[in-house]
This record gives sequence, C-alpha cells and structure tokens, in this order.
Amino acid sequence: MLDVKEIMDVLVGHLAANDTYQLSEDEHLAFLQDLETITNLVTAAKIDAATHAEERGLHARYGCKSVSVLLREKLKLNHADATRRTCLVHELPALPHTREAVYAGVISSEHALVISDAIKRLPGEHVEQADQALAEVAPTLPPRDLMRVGKHLRSLVDPDEVYRDEQEGIAKPALRMGNDQDGCLHIKAIIDPLNGEKFRTFLPALSKPKTVNGEKDPRTSEQRLADAFIEAMTTAMSAKDLPINGGMRTQLIVTMGFDALAAKTGCGQPQNGDPISAGLMRQAACDAGVIPIVLGGDSEPLDYGRERRLASPAQRRALALRDKGCAFPGV
Repeated sequence: MLDVKEIMDVLVGHLAANDTYQLSEDEHLAFLQDLETITNLVTAAKIDAATHAEERGLHARYGCKSVSVLLREKLKLNHADATRRTCLVHELPALPHTREAVYAGVISSEHALVISDAIKRLPGEHVEQADQALAEVAPTLPPRDLMRVGKHLRSLVDPDEVYRDEQEGIAKPALRMGNDQDGCLHIKAIIDPLNGEKFRTFLPALSKPKTVNGEKDPRTSEQRLADAFIEAMTTAMSAKDLPINGGMRTQLIVTMGFDALAAKTGCGQPQNGDPISAGLMRQAACDAGVIPIVLGGDSEPLDYGRERRLASPAQRRALALRDKGCAFPGV
C-alpha cells in the first residue's frame, strides 16, 4: 500500500530546506522535469483511486449519487476538475495506450483528456490506431498542439464529419457578458472557425508592442489584446453606417452631475451597468460629446443643451451662403 504520509513528509521537508538554489542550471531543469513526472504519477494514482472508489460504490456509502459528486463534496474539487477526473475514470480503460502513458507519468491528465476527446469523434474502426498514435506523440507536445494533431487526424479519416461539425459551429455563435465586483466587463464568446481565424489574425496585428520614447511596451500580451479589442470597437463606433438605435447611431450614454464631474467626486451612471468614477468620467469626456441637461426635482428634463457649441460643417456652409462671407467683418 502506498505510504502517502511518507511522501507528504518528504515534500514538506524539501520545501522547508529551500535548497534548490544549490543545483546547477542543468540539474535545476532536470529537477523541474522530475517534479512534473511525479505530478503526472500522482494524478494517475488519483484516477486509479477514483476508479476503485466507483467500483466499490464508495460514493453511495457517503450519500453521493456519483464519484464526481463524491470528489466535489469530500475533496472540495470544483465541478470542472471533478468532471474531468471522472471522465478519465470512465474513458481510459478503452484507451490502453493512453492509459499506459498516463500511468507511466509521461503525459498529464490534460493530454489524456485531449486524446479522449479526439478519439470520441472518430469512427470506431480508427480508435485503436489513433489511441496508439496520439499516445506516442503526446509526450513531445503541449496539450494545445496535441489537440491540433487530433483535429488533423480526424480531417484525414473523416473529412465529411469535420465539415458537418464546422457547419454546426457556424450555427451556434454565442457571447456572454458580465461585470465583476470592480465593474470590469468579462466576455466569453464562441465564434465559428472561419470568423475565429479573422479574430485571431486581426487582434494580434493590432496589438503589437509599441515603443514610446525608446521605452519598451510595459503591457503584457493579454493587456495588449484587450487594448486592441477596445481600439477596434472604438473605431467601429465612429463609423457612419452604424445601426440606428432610437434615431441615433449606437453610443454610450453616462449621466453625471456637473459639480461632481468638475470636483472629481461621486460616480456617473450609465444606462446599463455599474457606476463609473468621476476620474474615469473626466478622462472619457476628453473625447466625448457632453450634453448639458437641467433636471427638476423628479429628474424631469427642464432644459436640454446641445452636444457641440460650435456650428457644424453643414451650418457653416449655410451661413457662408447667407452672409456672403463673415457676418462681423473685422471680428
């Protein structure tokens, strides 16, 4: 029987010693690789233990309807981790080559899940060969690249089904938006493969690092992508052929008292969403149309100003025709 306590004592002792700095660079890299193998082996032991737990009905003993629920309730795993581990409990027995690689510690559970997902999409007659091929190449690739190999394999043996999947993907685009406690917007989207490639090509091109006064761009790649997305959206919002909403082009409307805006206090209130601070509002007002409105006690509009204080180009042309030049010569 595995002495789990001994393993924990060894790891705790290693962390207390804190002597990894004594290793040479090559030894340090080898140590990292060995730790990864140990992690994979521990994961394999978890899968094996969960398999035997299901076989003996341990989940029922503790009032859980499945092993997945047992892992969530008793091990405090989140739903996604418990589901993934249970998936491997059920699917690894049918994939002997992948199971062998997992139990040898040469691939991670994430690799195994990628292989399992790829093989589920193949015709039955190709399963055994695909299991062997993917298990052999998996130790040399990160999971993302392994997924591409699985897709390529499927495109070779079942191209018609790949096309049908793509058509289903085109039919089910989705985008979800929600704000966190800080008011920041989180976006999760599903985009069909073709438009997804457009997205992946356009945003990175727009998010290349910028050098300002010889200084290196301090932003991370994720921050640059977010800024590129905002820049693209801002540019699109200035287009002349945007859809009309209530007689106006799509726009953001935020309401805030003038005194609060001037004093940098309080918050502005958008039509939908969380309050926006006065400081951020002042920043936005530098490039926005500000319309003064006088409200009564019940917030009823008493006086409605204009977005711009100067004449528009069309008005200037009309005045020039009317006045035959400047209406106030010398002024």
